[in-house]
Amino acid sequence: MVDLCNSTKGESFQQAEDSASSVEPPRPRSVSVVSTTSQLSSRNPKDVLRHRIFHLSEMLRVEKANRDDNTSCYVELVGKADREKAPSIRQAFERINQRSSANIAQLEQRLQDSWAQLKKLEQRIFTSQDSSSSATPAQQQLTTPRNSMSHQPSFSIPRNRTSETCTVEELLPSISESKENRSAQEASSKQILEEEIKQRVQELKAQLLDLREDHKVLEDEWHKLDESWKADKQQMMELLQEEKKRYYHLEVQVNDVIQINLNEITNLKHDLACTEEKMVYQSYERSRDIWEVLDSYQTRLAKLEMQQQTQQQEAMELPQASVYKLYGQLINLLLTIATILLVCVSTISACSLPLLRTRWRALATLLVIVIISAAWKYLPVIRQQEWRTWLPSAW
Repeated sequence: MVDLCNSTKGESFQQAEDSASSVEPPRPRSVSVVSTTSQLSSRNPKDVLRHRIFHLSEMLRVEKANRDDNTSCYVELVGKADREKAPSIRQAFERINQRSSANIAQLEQRLQDSWAQLKKLEQRIFTSQDSSSSATPAQQQLTTPRNSMSHQPSFSIPRNRTSETCTVEELLPSISESKENRSAQEASSKQILEEEIKQRVQELKAQLLDLREDHKVLEDEWHKLDESWKADKQQMMELLQEEKKRYYHLEVQVNDVIQINLNEITNLKHDLACTEEKMVYQSYERSRDIWEVLDSYQTRLAKLEMQQQTQQQEAMELPQASVYKLYGQLINLLLTIATILLVCVSTISACSLPLLRTRWRALATLLVIVIISAAWKYLPVIRQQEWRTWLPSAW
């Protein structure tokens, strides 16, 4: 709405300027017509310029009031809005503020231009009036002798000398009287011109005083508006500085939180890599131990197979061996069985030792064993009838 009002007012101002520029004073035909036409033609552009200056000052005041209202609304909205909506509100306010500041600058420029036009017009009026006032006595001086010469009686030139002397003696007093009348007319015309010039000068001085008073009033209003604009600008700059500080603090806090999260992520990655390396190393060690145990089993089994083969060969070769040899073989067999049992016990102990290295592992294994035994003990016994009833339903 404000932009539409400004556009309509700007069009009206342009029309007023065109009308003021189109108004030109007509060319003078005489001295009195010059003065009257110049005064009328000078008053019309003056009135137009004064009206334009008043209108521009009113528009400037309204625009600044709108800008103040926008700033107050922005402060209220920023105080009530969330952090997510604050940037959008700030962008909208900056857009509106740029538009209003551009309008204010345009109005101030037009106001200064109209003031300059008014001053130029006043200077032009003063120069034209001075030139007309200086031209009027010269024209009247030129016109008066012509009129006097035209009104002089035509003298007849006498042919005889006697008549010449008579006519000269008669004409001398008439010429002196005409000179005196002419000087008296010139003095009276000069006095009248001086009085008219004084009256015009007084009128111009009164107009100058009025214009100076109007200029002072408008200048005071302009200074007041300038001071209010500077105060509003200072307030807006302070608000912007506060918003910048707030934004900077928020940015610092967000950066700190992001840095803390990144540090935690890197620490977690490092811990995961360390645990993975430990698991790989432990699995490698366990696999190596198992392979060593399997190798020992294979060597022992190979030895046992060799012993069995030798014993079988000896039994085949010596079927009628003595009882002592049979006892020795039985003892060897028992020893091999004992070694196998020892190997099984060692493997079981090797597998169970990692579970019993620390207290927590031992407690955990005991708990697992107790839970398995309790589940096995308290597991309901499935009877034959239950099997019979369950099997058909299952099928």
